Amino acid sequence: MFMAEEQDKRSSGRPDDSPALSFADFLQQVLGRAAQTVLSYSRDIAAFDNWREKQGLPLQAALSRSQIGLYIMQRSQEGRRREGEAARLSSRSAARAVSALKAYRRYLEFSGRFSTAGSEDEQPLAALEPSAPRYSRTLPAYFNVDEILALVRAFDGREGSAMLRNSALMHLLYSAGLRVSECAGLKLGSLRESERILSVLGKGSKLRSVPYGERAAELLRAYLLQSRPLLAAQAGAAGPAGEGQDCALWLSTRGAALGPRAIQRIVDQAALLSGCIKPVSPHKLRHACATHMLEGGADVRLLQELLGHSSINTTQVYTQITRKQLLESYEKTHPRAKR
Repeated sequence: MFMAEEQDKRSSGRPDDSPALSFADFLQQVLGRAAQTVLSYSRDIAAFDNWREKQGLPLQAALSRSQIGLYIMQRSQEGRRREGEAARLSSRSAARAVSALKAYRRYLEFSGRFSTAGSEDEQPLAALEPSAPRYSRTLPAYFNVDEILALVRAFDGREGSAMLRNSALMHLLYSAGLRVSECAGLKLGSLRESERILSVLGKGSKLRSVPYGERAAELLRAYLLQSRPLLAAQAGAAGPAGEGQDCALWLSTRGAALGPRAIQRIVDQAALLSGCIKPVSPHKLRHACATHMLEGGADVRLLQELLGHSSINTTQVYTQITRKQLLESYEKTHPRAKR
């Protein structure tokens, strides 16, 4: 719990033995934020609290519009990072920090540690309505279909339980356009094999249905029949390696559930095997899925639903990529493009 929270608890009139919801619990249970968002927001508030203490500011004064603006400005300024200081904020991270502070305000009000009654001078928190800093979206690196297929097929035909698992995983990442956390969180019950549909738990604990391709379906079936039982045998039938609907889909060579970092290592290995020289990540496969679907004529609203984007603006980033590629192709091939 943050030091500021302990101080506010003493001044809130709440009995010491009264159960209190932590900021992390509030984010997850009340606001329904994803685990990674909870972690990021908690770090943002810890960094803000550290800055506030160095400034010698009480919590109410620190949460005024002017002080938050000063904090974001100082954290966003260029300069060498001193030992013990938080890293400089990028424009995207600054926007997230403002969102974290807004959520923190809601938490303090929810827990009765601040009142919105009174003037702004008496209640600086009531004036806290900082708008997120604007940031320019960086277009994801473009991978053409041949590059992606070479990456996705890197494990195809290789012997061994882990190789078959890796092959199925790579094909599914690209075919379904999954986030790495979504892929790692898949359960046996997430598969509706007869329909080739995944039930995916995305950001904000939102469940969506995502189709996947025939080749991914073939490899998944082979993995489930041939590879997963051998991997599960390393850990017995208990825990994530069991056969129940809530058991993990992807297993390690020790029979444990694969996490996001393990999936990243599989993608890195695929890049080495395929000879890919561009930086790769599971998210690059998601970007490629979206871009290639748009190039194939997919509707942007449909793509928004498949990717689990809460805002259409996020999905429209990929339309910029396809327009950029179209222009580059035109300039390279049309005889009158630059005349």
